[in-house]
Amino acid sequence: EVSLITDAFCRVSGGKSEAFFIGGFSGSGKSRLVDSLTARVEINEGYVVTHKFDQMSKKIPLWEVISVFNDLCLLIREKRSQEDLLVIANDLMECFGMDFPMLALLLPNIQAISLQLSQVDYARESGSQMNLQSVRFILRRFMKVVSSKSHPVMLFLDDLQWCDDSALAVIEGILCGGSGCSHLFFVGSYRSNQVKDDHGIFHLMKSLRSSGVPTTRLNLEGLTPEDLNTMVSDAMCMFPRICKPFSDIVFQKTKGNPFFVLEFLKSLVAGALLEYNVQARRWVWDEDLICAMDITSNVLYLLF
Repeated sequence: EVSLITDAFCRVSGGKSEAFFIGGFSGSGKSRLVDSLTARVEINEGYVVTHKFDQMSKKIPLWEVISVFNDLCLLIREKRSQEDLLVIANDLMECFGMDFPMLALLLPNIQAISLQLSQVDYARESGSQMNLQSVRFILRRFMKVVSSKSHPVMLFLDDLQWCDDSALAVIEGILCGGSGCSHLFFVGSYRSNQVKDDHGIFHLMKSLRSSGVPTTRLNLEGLTPEDLNTMVSDAMCMFPRICKPFSDIVFQKTKGNPFFVLEFLKSLVAGALLEYNVQARRWVWDEDLICAMDITSNVLYLLF
């Protein structure tokens, strides 16, 4: 999985935008997989902007997406030199021309990039209203200017199951079309058990593919008993065959959910059901008491 997402970003750095969707239960490692790429993006002088939706996002999902691009303006100011910022400001003015006040109305932080941009007269557009199509068009032009081969952008939107079609339409508008952004790596994650087949996420995937945007869909499953046994064996410095009875119990209790596995192991140590025996020089556990533990409700809480 790490190789898949890393390779996709490398292709974006070469000049081709891509989309990468990660599905899985809560705690399956979606965010951790994305985090594994963050350092590489920053080493390549790229920008990483993220946003996590929640159940309240259904009320204003479009503006939550727009706020991510507004935050990108501040990130650009932080990471680029004054000379670079002046070039970006000039490119934005040239790209938008008389429409620049509309960009500033949508992304107020654009004025932070350069003093030159803060001196533009915005009064003419202060009362203007923008529809979804205008928002898509403005953000697409903006991203074409600020993203480049030397400074690609990774946009990560977490918990897409809580956003609506308008937010997804913005992403589609930026990635698709003849004037689409050419150095954007869009990563979206969602809880696969909380979306139906007709959710907008899947319509977005289909639209991106039909528009020629390389799109990867990855589903993270829980750990298999064999994988879990290997993980426990490494953590406890024991032969896999010796700790297999213990790892089998852990799998039975956690269903292989990576996050809950770690939390469950911590709780066993805290409760002295799993401890290191100095005399035996190995980890020991109380198999009967661990088997008797009822944690089904905790697992369901994490998964749903």
